[in-house]
Amino acid sequence: VRLGGTRRTAMTVRLERRDGVVLITLDRPEKRNAMTDAMWAQFEEHLNSLDPGGRDRVLVVTGAGGAFCGGSDVGGLLDDPESLPQRIEVSNRCVLAMHELPIPTIALVDGIAAGSGVNLALACDLVYVSEKARFAQLFIHRGLSLDSGASWLLPRLVGERRARELCLLGEQIPAPDALAMGMINRVVAPEDLHDVGFEIADRLAGYSAEALAGTKQLLNDTWTRDLAGALSAETTNQLAVITSDLARERIGTFGRSAS
Repeated sequence: VRLGGTRRTAMTVRLERRDGVVLITLDRPEKRNAMTDAMWAQFEEHLNSLDPGGRDRVLVVTGAGGAFCGGSDVGGLLDDPESLPQRIEVSNRCVLAMHELPIPTIALVDGIAAGSGVNLALACDLVYVSEKARFAQLFIHRGLSLDSGASWLLPRLVGERRARELCLLGEQIPAPDALAMGMINRVVAPEDLHDVGFEIADRLAGYSAEALAGTKQLLNDTWTRDLAGALSAETTNQLAVITSDLARERIGTFGRSAS
């Protein structure tokens, strides 16, 4: 799969589009794609430029050069302490936007994902990784607490007990272990990662944008509702999409094939 429409800037975050699939690539391989302030700002700009459900149906995020993201670049972090809240807030907005986007999001992880890089991946709906992938909530090794959503994302994915171990020890987790604990969806050979990810992205791009958005919102809200609330929300969403042209066509096709 080859995407066109590349836009590259000195901030080393690339945006490409093809047939409803958007690819954002973190491209600072000499630093394992560690995110500078400028890169976070460019990432947020790309997210704000999306047309969810219009020309943009699926978002894929990956890293260049055999790494996903080494986290935020902390070099010079304390040079301007007064700006720290604003700098942290930009990365927070990016993680939140990834989680709340009404289109499916896919992380393709090859090599290291550390710190905020882990959480950027975990904020995606689907996470496919190569056999070389490793994950580390390494904040504790830098004398830092958690950020970028780790305290919310990890317990929901792997359970509170395992999340405590991952965050308090900050150990690197290899791909098979991440799969076993429910952190990711699938492990593939490094040479297959791109093709597997885009095969899934292309499938999703062919589904109803409204149905995908409704499904994602229902799943995002699962922790805030009881069963009765979930049933009510599901009914509301189902009634909103069941009369769409695509639903009518596919329900009709199913009925004809079953008869």
